[in-house]
Amino acid sequence: MSGNEEQMLRGPKVVALVYDRLSMFEFGIVTEVFGLTRPEFGDDWYQFSLCSVDGREITGTGGMSLKVERGLEALVEADIIVIPGWRTPYTSIPPSLKTQLTASYNNGARIVGICGGAFVLAAAGLLSGKRATTHWQFVETFIGAYPDVRLETAPLYCADNRLYTSAGSAAGIDLCLHVVQEDYGHAIANVVAKRLVVAPVRPGAQTQNIDRAILPQDKHSQLASLLDWLRLNLATRYTIEDVAQKSNMSARTFLRHFKQVTGMTYGQWMTLQRIDRAKTLLTETDLSVDTVAEACGYGSTGSFRRAFISEVRTSPSLFRKSSLVASN
Repeated sequence: MSGNEEQMLRGPKVVALVYDRLSMFEFGIVTEVFGLTRPEFGDDWYQFSLCSVDGREITGTGGMSLKVERGLEALVEADIIVIPGWRTPYTSIPPSLKTQLTASYNNGARIVGICGGAFVLAAAGLLSGKRATTHWQFVETFIGAYPDVRLETAPLYCADNRLYTSAGSAAGIDLCLHVVQEDYGHAIANVVAKRLVVAPVRPGAQTQNIDRAILPQDKHSQLASLLDWLRLNLATRYTIEDVAQKSNMSARTFLRHFKQVTGMTYGQWMTLQRIDRAKTLLTETDLSVDTVAEACGYGSTGSFRRAFISEVRTSPSLFRKSSLVASN
């Protein structure tokens, strides 16, 4: 991005941290979502820049090299810091990086760690007592190194008090789109997703697609298939007793495990899924609001409108209108 283009933009300042042996796929995600000017949205878009933790010239996976003008001092001005993966050993970061990340976070910056980037946030001491996730392959290493972090093994991504972490590399797309949604709304985030030719914005509580339990001792992983089943059956209202029985648990055990896996109560999670489904139907179909309410499990249009306004801060009809304007 040229200096002139950068001056034209007035959105949040995003600084991507790069390092020697840079993970190029994760870096590409960050650049694609935050680094393009996107003139279709006017000048209210992200101001994007890089900073290096390893000097002016770094290497990337696959033999690439990259010249970077600025060092960690660039993090001081960031509204959002993105860490696109991290090199091994995952549990080690330079003291200067820890100091600057802590200072930036204390000054109000949001910090996004994609995949192995979660280890950087944990090594900096920022994730202590907070929810986080990472790639399922690294779970045992993460838990062993940072037992004070509330690591969740199922979600695509987690957000806790301005700290964001994602599962595997591709889940970084979902996380970055989530950040766009926070800043510019669901409709704009879905336009960006469409430009990228990826799925619309997905909630972080959606599970990682893995074919085995992450940890043998982790009984929570058995809920993954239940979460998928619930998403496919949003039109039907199931009581806690219904889903507990389906999970072969007592209601009390189910609620405890459900909260530990998702970070939410059963009711909160179901509301999130229903509203997210409603957003998709309002954006991508011509179904009436009444039909959308029924398809998402609401007994009346009135209760649907109240729930939607509470979560989205606008009515279903106005949300649909704004989505149409954004897509055009």
